[in-house]
Amino acid sequence: MATINASVSISSDIMSYPVRINKTMTMKKAGSCHGLEETTGLGYKKYTATTQVTLLDVSAETAAVNKASKVYIRNTGSDKSQYFIITLADAADNTEEVGRLYGGDWLLMPWEAASADHDIMVQPSTAEPMTLEYIAFIDPS
Repeated sequence: MATINASVSISSDIMSYPVRINKTMTMKKAGSCHGLEETTGLGYKKYTATTQVTLLDVSAETAAVNKASKVYIRNTGSDKSQYFIITLADAADNTEEVGRLYGGDWLLMPWEAASADHDIMVQPSTAEPMTLEYIAFIDPS
């Protein structure tokens, strides 16, 4: 039985609104006490153009509709002026921007790999070499 945990710790020293958040989540199948059992494996992709491309293709994954799949993506760079635009879409359709990952930024989000318009697309801000680290945790049931 797989056990995948994700943790986040956020603290702020802003005097007008100090914040301390420490949360841990065990990634489980939807509506179940069983852990997610499959991943795409930890991968890295290097980009040298500003063209939008597919990072995770729904047709290549085995995630089921309405399930608890998750995806982690990190910009491995340190340059805060270089970023990746993360979107959900099919390369031929309109895209919905999720956000931008600047150097050192990362995200962990739920992913419903249900149709072609749920592909995860990325677009580098520069043609200088940039690298993404990524993994999808998939609920195939």
